[in-house]
Amino acid sequence: MGRSTAVIGTFIALWAGLVVQGQCHTPFFIFGDSLLDAGNNQYFNSGTPKSSLPYGETFFKRPSGRSCDGRIVADFLAEYANLPLIRPYLEPGFSNYSDGANFASAGAGILPETNPRMIHLKMQLSYFEEVQKKLKQQEGEQKAQELLSKAVYLFSMGGNDYMNVGMPKFGDTMPPVVLTASYKKQYVTIVLSNLTSVVKKVYAMGGRKFIFQTVGPLGCMPVSRYASGSTGCVHDVTVLAKMHNIALSKLLLKLEKTLPGFKYALFDYYSALAEITTYPSRFGFKEGRTACCGSGNFNGQFTCGKNGTAYNLCSDPSQYVWFDAAHPTESANKHLTSLFWSGPLKVVWPYNAKALFQMP
Repeated sequence: MGRSTAVIGTFIALWAGLVVQGQCHTPFFIFGDSLLDAGNNQYFNSGTPKSSLPYGETFFKRPSGRSCDGRIVADFLAEYANLPLIRPYLEPGFSNYSDGANFASAGAGILPETNPRMIHLKMQLSYFEEVQKKLKQQEGEQKAQELLSKAVYLFSMGGNDYMNVGMPKFGDTMPPVVLTASYKKQYVTIVLSNLTSVVKKVYAMGGRKFIFQTVGPLGCMPVSRYASGSTGCVHDVTVLAKMHNIALSKLLLKLEKTLPGFKYALFDYYSALAEITTYPSRFGFKEGRTACCGSGNFNGQFTCGKNGTAYNLCSDPSQYVWFDAAHPTESANKHLTSLFWSGPLKVVWPYNAKALFQMP
């Protein structure tokens, strides 16, 4: 009796393990800017120099094309979902898309004109359309469609669009820029209209599970404090980011009501990052305003890792919220992703990322 019970128990455990594995193996497609770029710009002929150490030093021990000392939010999400790190679409030799692909590009905007030299959102969509065709060739029509409908799609963009108008001399000291309230509202509407159009196209191609990050606290980044010459957060880009995030939340509610089967998670990246920037010691960090790597006030100049340029470098990035003038450290990214993955409703809603990855 004991042996048969044990055999049944083992069978149930194995079956449950297979079910969980099946749930967890969900393809992951990533659209975004430098917060999510895992190396596309390294292979894209944009004229931008390849990244060099100390980028990548903490985890990869080499520059990986990420704007970080180690892993980014997309890497931690993949890890939590039992996936390998999702490879950049433009990486030479990459052709197996059953786990997904990363289309993000540092410097890119939702609007093509924000930075025409980078892989803007519509170009990222065109790459995804290529992936859809290749998946159908590799897996057959039905299996490819199953993968695309089961996949999770991450979008994190808009920061560059707002820095472009809110701080025209991004990375340099600047005269104050005054944007009218009506211009801000109109601009946010245009940005979100372009984002909506791409999300709807991915939905039309079979996408049903979407996860979004709000735009971060742009005015509180080291580059913004440096460029404005003030110790506080810069007003115009802060307002634009907040307007975008409120409108994005309303937009996703509307899409959920109008697109059958559309499910989403919205992570309040703005508030989560602003909180650790303002109160670093509450979360195990020592420094919240000054970057680990860079030069100038708050290390807010983009000199980190540039050959022939003097820059400051901290001895322990894990003690810092910001790695360089505009990007969090690996340790900050890990903290942020833990909230995105399974945080409470006040920070990620109506689902969290974990629920969507495990949803059939």
